[in-house]
Amino acid sequence: MSDYPYNFDAEIVKYDFGKMYYSVVYAPKDVISQIDFTKSKRLRIDGEINGVRIEAALMPTKGKWYIMVSKKLQKFLGRTLGDTVSVRFDIANQDAITVPMELQFALEANDAARAVWDSWTPGKRRGFCHRVDSAKMPETRERRVEEVLERLNEEG
Repeated sequence: MSDYPYNFDAEIVKYDFGKMYYSVVYAPKDVISQIDFTKSKRLRIDGEINGVRIEAALMPTKGKWYIMVSKKLQKFLGRTLGDTVSVRFDIANQDAITVPMELQFALEANDAARAVWDSWTPGKRRGFCHRVDSAKMPETRERRVEEVLERLNEEG
């Protein structure tokens, strides 16, 4: 039995989005009917796919909701389009943000930048965290932290 309240098995399918496509799993209607969407139609979730921990979003499209399954995750799972996966999740704290260590240290050292940071919405902060965290090389991460600090100082 799963510790997560929402559980289903689904096929990884292609979701066409204009000239791009994403690999997704659609949540079944019986699962969606149990979720409260009064605050937002798009919800952050914490869970697992085939036992691998995920932080993702439950996204709406044309009366259905999906979870993206990145190519990196598919490779790690040994799964691809057309394969079935087990999805388990719970609704996450919608305001939670994981701040990369380098950015956290920079904010702790700069009170003015921290004050502006704290005034930003969680979504805006999350976007800047993603920009820093998505860099692979330490030099790139540090450069992106500096870019965030510049932006904060411009607004401060």
